Amino acid sequence: MSYINGASWDSQLSLSLLQLLTVIMYKLIVFAVLLEVCSAFPSFRGRIPNGFNVTNPCPSGGVWQAVGHFNSTAGGETNPFGDDFASTGYTWTESLCKTDSDLDGLTNGEELGDPQCTWRVGNNVALNDPKGHPGLCEPFSAPACKNQRDVCKDN
Repeated sequence: MSYINGASWDSQLSLSLLQLLTVIMYKLIVFAVLLEVCSAFPSFRGRIPNGFNVTNPCPSGGVWQAVGHFNSTAGGETNPFGDDFASTGYTWTESLCKTDSDLDGLTNGEELGDPQCTWRVGNNVALNDPKGHPGLCEPFSAPACKNQRDVCKDN
């Protein structure tokens, strides 16, 4: 049996594999935690009117899936609507409905097709089509939106 620095080759190899597995395990745990923290919550889309139909105002078009975030699909930093939604405990309230989170001149309710603020989870209130995005000031060229964050470069 060969020895290196007083330990057998087998024991050093076992120790190295154990250290490698420990490092891999820690990296997987960190990845899982970051994935949870950085992800949007798709269930939140069902807690706001027309949450599955909010259009992407960027040239790429489509649906803005992470409505409360600046990133259209994967969450991350929250936009003003996401901040306001969080402050209500992730509940569509009359106050949230009447707020203009993105300061574009339309209330969140108007942008999401609930101008009378009557929609609630589970009720079958008829909604209008969404008029815009409640967390992104639009149209982007409007004077009120001039100094807003350019979200289209990332979406």
